[in-house]
Amino acid sequence: MNWRARVVPERAGLLLAGGALMGLAHPPFHLLVTSFVALVPFIVWLEGLPPGAEGRRQARVGGFFFGLIYYTLVLYWLFVALVFYTWLALLAFLAPILIMMVILSWASAGIHMARHRLGWPLYLAFPVFWTVVEVLRANLLDISFPWMQFGDSLSGYPMLVGAADLVGSRGLSFWLAAANTLIALGFLAFRARGWRAVRGPALGLLITLAGPIAYSVVRWETLETRPVARVGVVQPNVPQHLREADAAAATDSALRATGTLISPWPGRENIDLALFPETMFRGTIFNPMPSFPYAGWLEAHAWVEGIGDALDAEVAVGGIGARDLGDERYQLFNSAFHFRAGEGIVNRYDKRFLVPLVERVPFVPPRWFQRIPYMGDFGVGELQPPIEISTEEGSAAYGTMICYESIFSPLARHYRRNGADFLVNISNDSWFGRDAWWSRSSALWQHPAHLVMRSIETRMGAARSANTGLSLIVDPRGRVSHRTELFESAAFVADVSTTDGLTAYVRFGDVVGTASALAAILALCASIWKGRTPVRPTDEGR
Repeated sequence: MNWRARVVPERAGLLLAGGALMGLAHPPFHLLVTSFVALVPFIVWLEGLPPGAEGRRQARVGGFFFGLIYYTLVLYWLFVALVFYTWLALLAFLAPILIMMVILSWASAGIHMARHRLGWPLYLAFPVFWTVVEVLRANLLDISFPWMQFGDSLSGYPMLVGAADLVGSRGLSFWLAAANTLIALGFLAFRARGWRAVRGPALGLLITLAGPIAYSVVRWETLETRPVARVGVVQPNVPQHLREADAAAATDSALRATGTLISPWPGRENIDLALFPETMFRGTIFNPMPSFPYAGWLEAHAWVEGIGDALDAEVAVGGIGARDLGDERYQLFNSAFHFRAGEGIVNRYDKRFLVPLVERVPFVPPRWFQRIPYMGDFGVGELQPPIEISTEEGSAAYGTMICYESIFSPLARHYRRNGADFLVNISNDSWFGRDAWWSRSSALWQHPAHLVMRSIETRMGAARSANTGLSLIVDPRGRVSHRTELFESAAFVADVSTTDGLTAYVRFGDVVGTASALAAILALCASIWKGRTPVRPTDEGR
């Protein structure tokens, strides 16, 4: 067998088409129909494979190839975002892509084994193993990366995905995979036996779509929400090249932009929380460290406290935090600081889910890479309870998510279970592109889309402050409002809403993902066992 047959599968056109459709399903395109048909070419390709070892080998090759197209189109921004800063951008792109391709490759072989050794129906085997692919990439320790899972492709249509409060985004992935499978079965039945054979898959598709969509529409119409806090959101729009070249100048630019943006607010707006983006204060450790001794960044403290006094509001802002380890040692953190009038810093949240390579090198001691630019040595923060603030109505509590922590649903669930009323997401998305339209990557739209799913899953509103955008408000239905323009200075004041009670997803978590993982493990064990069991010869074969 030549190398081409090992890398490029037969009928590769189907896989190319499927991978391209998967790219169109996700932001910024967000084409609704593609979410329900994007996997059909891949499924049809899998069904055309022969049984036995050769079929499994082809399934692995095809899954790997399909993953190459799919993940490259959705995640190409990993390279684009970092190539301006370091040649290691290529590694930061290739490593996660390769890992996900391998996972999808073996899942494809698992589907083939479940179909041909165990006789599983396709409408069960494919959604189960597809969901397991997403479970695995969301739980890979330091390199977990549940960015833009299939269910997230519908974040632009919140009225259709209200069932996320039951099963989460990954449950929606299972649902979409099932719908795609039934459409593929209908196509295969039509090709083999004509229109009459399509009735069964069509009825199954109707039932599959009708239940979750009906629930979502009813939930949309009947959900009771209430305003819980009034938030002022600031988008200073400091370009990334300035932030990296001169931290002091970048901070000064952010402060001057903020002064202009919020100048109409004092005395005219009743604000409970003023929200500023991730690492707005760069270059200097923000908090005190007694053993050095170091009193903290006093000028920055004074500025934030002045903003709080002027607005009569509490303030949340991003900066560089540190833990004093003694003996002139310290650990840096990507932190969010909460200020209260007359009290100064009352809370510091340290980012828990760190961007691999950029913020922390996975699996190896970070000191090995200390001399390489943009290879982070940030510490991993601890889970915290929500932060309580005073409001016009009494009080409210919010949970902090820094940057891409918004892609991790367990963090939002943690906050909601512990009493949060809304979510706060501070981010610096200037990594993901430049002002010129041709330099803007898809991550600029993909990143905030995750916050829509977190709001639906938990039925909490969310406020997002991003340095260069998109800044926005999300309500518990998943509707986006007050969305700013990219790469423009902006600020707004808006109410954030919430609901009462806990959703099923908050209470019970990723039931669909867990059940799929267990089913896949049992199927693989049974398939391997059956493959090793000698086949008894029949009378005809004797």
